[in-house]
Amino acid sequence: MSQKQCLLFAGQSVQEAGMGKGLLKISQAKEIIARLKPFLGQDLEHLLTDMPDSELALTYNAQRAIHAHHLANYFAYKAAHPDWALSGALGHSMGIVAALVAAGSLSVEDSGKFIAVRAKAFSDVCKTFSVPMGLASVSSDDFKDVVDEVTHFAAISVALYNTKSRGVLGGTLAELENFAQKARAEDWPVRVKVLRVEGPYHTKAFLPCRAELDRVLAAIEIKAPQVPVFMGTSGQAEKDPAQIRRLLSAQADSCELYLQAVQAAYAAGQRHFIEIAHKPQPVTWISEQLLSDDGTPFEGVTTSAVRTEDISAS
Repeated sequence: MSQKQCLLFAGQSVQEAGMGKGLLKISQAKEIIARLKPFLGQDLEHLLTDMPDSELALTYNAQRAIHAHHLANYFAYKAAHPDWALSGALGHSMGIVAALVAAGSLSVEDSGKFIAVRAKAFSDVCKTFSVPMGLASVSSDDFKDVVDEVTHFAAISVALYNTKSRGVLGGTLAELENFAQKARAEDWPVRVKVLRVEGPYHTKAFLPCRAELDRVLAAIEIKAPQVPVFMGTSGQAEKDPAQIRRLLSAQADSCELYLQAVQAAYAAGQRHFIEIAHKPQPVTWISEQLLSDDGTPFEGVTTSAVRTEDISAS
């Protein structure tokens, strides 16, 4: 494959029981999992193969499994397509860590160290909540309208801005339900779905994570990326290692501007987007993200969704 492509990685909530079974049949993927195992835990293969969905959905398990899945798929695909070239990288939420590895900014091992600490820090914060908290995906004709309406709800905030019509709200489950009830009562053109997560990631509830994230980030090497990396915490391309370090910490309690990051990638010349995963997700959003205000698709955009079984068959 001679065409350069911008690589996408998903965030938490894409975990699924058995998501890594196919990877363990691919030598290059199995090698990456073995390299991550000392950092992500000796139960890593169990996470990827036979852990039930109810356990895999727990923050500590989900983040470790998803990261290993990301890197195993990426390196397996790269080995199967030696002529393939990367032009840029994007990561939805925790997926930015895998994007930084692909771009040469983080080593596989250091990414494992960071994700292990991140997963535990997020999990520990979830255990401190005095009331049930979480996230809810919201879709509407224009997500900007949702952003405006959320200001009237004290216990929720915008956690992720994903596409022109979709995003995620975080806060107490009671207030998220109040939002959904008001939407139904007033017949708003919105759909609300509570996600399988333990807490409202990317909101101020996760500010306590910062100290642990700063500690591990100070101990790992971050290099300037070899290709542009578009980070959701800032919504733009980042190349300075010190700034990347700050953003990886700030991501815990900051709204994730993923839509803006995708649009920044397009503005920087990215036209061809690819996702390699058990079940690709962010690549399916591109058609909703790269649109003009009148709904006209941006020119020259192509996408590729590659599943794990496509790699093993190549």
